Amino acid sequence: MIFHFQTGTVTFFEEDQNYFEQKFMHLKKMLGSIAGIDDDTIDVRIKLEKNKHHAGDRFEASSTVTSPHHGKFHSDVSAESIKACADLMHDKLKAQITKFHDKTVNKK
Repeated sequence: MIFHFQTGTVTFFEEDQNYFEQKFMHLKKMLGSIAGIDDDTIDVRIKLEKNKHHAGDRFEASSTVTSPHHGKFHSDVSAESIKACADLMHDKLKAQITKFHDKTVNKK
């Protein structure tokens, strides 16, 4: 997986990056071997922003996972921490990939 992070004015530490990468590696396993054997086959783009119009600190994040054999999966989330954003994105993407996988497997 190749990760691209766009963080703008958000303070983004290496610990945060590692957390995202660990969460999203699970998605690669879900896509299966059809996603590609090469680690550079799946492209992950993550954008993080701080919502200044919301009372208190609130992060908004979007992610797009592109696999050459499966197309694109996208999620938009909002949470009070960067790690919570990663968790929510993982859950949304997992649901999309599971739905796609079920359609593909049942179609055969």
